[in-house]
Amino acid sequence: MVMRISSIQAFNNGVSGLGRNYSNLIRTQEQISSGNRILTPADDPVASVRLLQLEQQQAVLKQYSDNLTAAKNSLTQEETTLNSVNTVLQRVRELAVRAGGGSLSSEDRNSIAKELSEREAELLNLMNSRNARGEYLFAGNLGKTEPFVRNPDGTYSYFGDEGQRTLQVASSTNVAINDNGRRLFEAVTNANRVANGNGVNNPALPSPPLPATTIPAVPAADQRVFISPGLVEDNRAFNSDFRGGEPYSLAFVSGTEFRIYDASGADVTSEIPGGGKVDPLVNGGNVINFRGMRFQLDVVLKDGDNPLDLDNLLADTGTPGAPGIGTHSFTLQSASTEFAVTRASTNGSAAVVAGGNVVNQAVFDSQFPTSGVVLRFTDDSNYEVYAQPVGPNSPVLTTGTVTAPYPATFTVYGAEFSISGPAAAAGGDEFGVQPQFQEQRSILNTISRLRQALESSPTSPAGNLAVRDEVAIALKNLDNGMGKVLEVQTEIGARLNLIETTGTDNEDVTLVNKSVQAELRELDYAEALSRLSFQTIILEAAQQSYVKIAGLNLFNQLR
Repeated sequence: MVMRISSIQAFNNGVSGLGRNYSNLIRTQEQISSGNRILTPADDPVASVRLLQLEQQQAVLKQYSDNLTAAKNSLTQEETTLNSVNTVLQRVRELAVRAGGGSLSSEDRNSIAKELSEREAELLNLMNSRNARGEYLFAGNLGKTEPFVRNPDGTYSYFGDEGQRTLQVASSTNVAINDNGRRLFEAVTNANRVANGNGVNNPALPSPPLPATTIPAVPAADQRVFISPGLVEDNRAFNSDFRGGEPYSLAFVSGTEFRIYDASGADVTSEIPGGGKVDPLVNGGNVINFRGMRFQLDVVLKDGDNPLDLDNLLADTGTPGAPGIGTHSFTLQSASTEFAVTRASTNGSAAVVAGGNVVNQAVFDSQFPTSGVVLRFTDDSNYEVYAQPVGPNSPVLTTGTVTAPYPATFTVYGAEFSISGPAAAAGGDEFGVQPQFQEQRSILNTISRLRQALESSPTSPAGNLAVRDEVAIALKNLDNGMGKVLEVQTEIGARLNLIETTGTDNEDVTLVNKSVQAELRELDYAEALSRLSFQTIILEAAQQSYVKIAGLNLFNQLR
């Protein structure tokens, strides 16, 4: 069989072969110059898909690495800030111990109060610290909201939320990068949850629940027995036992013995170690441990008192089992919830909301938001109630109306407040209301109470005892506060350890990822150079063959 090949066909085949060989040579040279085996997906489709997956994983690992760095920076700053907070609290505790000295003069107390004021301001500044992005460290999720604000009455309120910002640092691992101020500085166990009153001389407290005799009230100036507000030593016993029998009446039945009666009139003195026996003249007073509470009872005799006639000096008259209401009778019961009220600076009226008294405990417990409420007046008398913190999409919880004449009272979820005058007619007036539950007391409010006690208490026996009691409360609450800070610092340490180990794991995975990518992408130079040499020889041979073949034609056969 004879196959005829035209000159143009032979020419095209030769050019195509030269082009193909030249293309292979150029591709090998590109691979050698770039160091990559795969220049286009067509070079190795399977490896190209795998490389794409590895590059995506590498991008995710890079984001995790950035998140780890951000989390570490935020937690390190928080840890540093809490170290400073602990330093301040330790100094405040030292000042509180010093303030408990009974021999201090008014000048000494004022001097301590002045330093406490400076430490109070320093602590407020630390609690309102910002991170490198300008966000408040302890505001929860509300990074742009100043968390702690001092109220006009000297108390402090928290305006952050209870959230916690997190960052993803691994495929299934998120780490918290901050802690909210409510948990850290507000939700501190308060040891002072009992209010005690002296007979009928304290009208703010209810009368004892037992039938009272008709004896006249003894002036407070003649008071010789003092009982401290009390400290919670056993939280379980306080909640289950003490609260179940309040209010209690404590009365001296002789110069060396007292009785405690619960709300039903039952004598519960036998539950107290010692059975109500005290030594009125003992130095340092008597300790009363009762149903999870610790009270300090002191007797301070006046000039001219006969220490051998304590029965006439201390005992209250009255029928057995029903003590009279005298200077040495006391009412013991849980302190009521207080409220911190703030007024927005943009209010168009001069109206002031004040007070705060729980009038329906059941409604208050079940409906009043623990974070507090915002009262937003829509005109001069109608208002809307929002839960704190308020955002652009916060729902209206309820509405209400204030009725003249002023000052007028109104009720929000079982708590009664008063307003001094009408709100702005155009609306827009806002008032923030935060309940100060007695189970907890913020660190700042504890320091503020101690400072005010030092500033106002006279250097008298009663004044010294009042300062001593406030110091005892402050020391207990400061210890609880430092314990809360230490607890969070421990958690921060655990998170930093997690960040460190996660960072190491991410680095290991990154190295493996890069190694696999190198195996798939990088060129074997020995093989490529051998291939390049071989392709060069082929190209040269093809070029030489083409020249010779191209020179063949029929005219060369003519003689």
